[in-house]
Amino acid sequence: MLIGSRSKRGFLFPARLRRLLLSLVFLFSCLYLSGFTLSYESAMIQIYSHTPQSQYEQHVGQSLDQRITEFQKNMGIYPAEKAKIYIIGDEKEYRRLSLGKAEIVELSSGFYDSKENIIRARSPEQVKENYVNLLLHEYIHWYIDLLFYNAPLWFHEGLATFHSQQVGYERYLIYLKESLINPSGNLFRLSYSYPERKQDWDGFYISSTMAVRFMQEQHSENWEGFWARVSLDYKAGKKAHFNRIFSQSYTETLWDFHARFTAYSKRQGYIYLVVLVNSLIIALLPFVMIIAAYKRRKKMKLLPDMPLIAEEQIDQQETKD
Repeated sequence: MLIGSRSKRGFLFPARLRRLLLSLVFLFSCLYLSGFTLSYESAMIQIYSHTPQSQYEQHVGQSLDQRITEFQKNMGIYPAEKAKIYIIGDEKEYRRLSLGKAEIVELSSGFYDSKENIIRARSPEQVKENYVNLLLHEYIHWYIDLLFYNAPLWFHEGLATFHSQQVGYERYLIYLKESLINPSGNLFRLSYSYPERKQDWDGFYISSTMAVRFMQEQHSENWEGFWARVSLDYKAGKKAHFNRIFSQSYTETLWDFHARFTAYSKRQGYIYLVVLVNSLIIALLPFVMIIAAYKRRKKMKLLPDMPLIAEEQIDQQETKD
């Protein structure tokens, strides 16, 4: 989950009032964050919490380090900076920190705040999903924000969801529906804002994930060139402009890319539909055979029994022969 200046457009306050509000937010954040204790640190992350559970958080930190190392290896860029992760143990405190940002943030288990450059997550006992997957998802938001200017929201969520392994079977079913009825969910329109309706969130996440997979798997050479250019900018001490890097690497505009992805999504929808129907047929075949055998056996029971031939008749028949 990403929040910041790109995720929503707010009311434009007068400059003096805006500076005052930002100062108050910064002061409160400093006071609040001062109560945290550093419970885990590595070359890539720092984990803070109010009441650190050393053994568990060490385990989480080490597992997260392994996943981050694998992710960075796939991207080919290894930041020197460390991501700061704050674990919020108090559910009321988490709700207060996320209040007013956006409904999707308020209902989330964690989010990356690009204004403060930190990751906040609920404590493990409040989270039903895989906790390391959650933290890796938010780390990837931090990673993208470190490397890019104006990376679209679909790229943020697509890359984060794909590499944190948060694409379940139910989301593929949503993609099947979306790809046939509303291909790609109009990702171009949602480049910098989440869908307003809650029922559209899962469709946005899976469509974003499939768009990133389309970038990577259908255009592997362009994908490698894309990240090579980002790496050059990072080594030069600057962020990459997403639109410019994308156009140079894929030799097309984002609008053209979305048009091609929309057509691809519709084709994929038909393929998934065929696969789904075939899978259902294969799954139901044993039950069909059992029902057929049961009906055949029932019919056999209804047939009249054949009369038995007496032994004397058999002996007489053998004598005649």
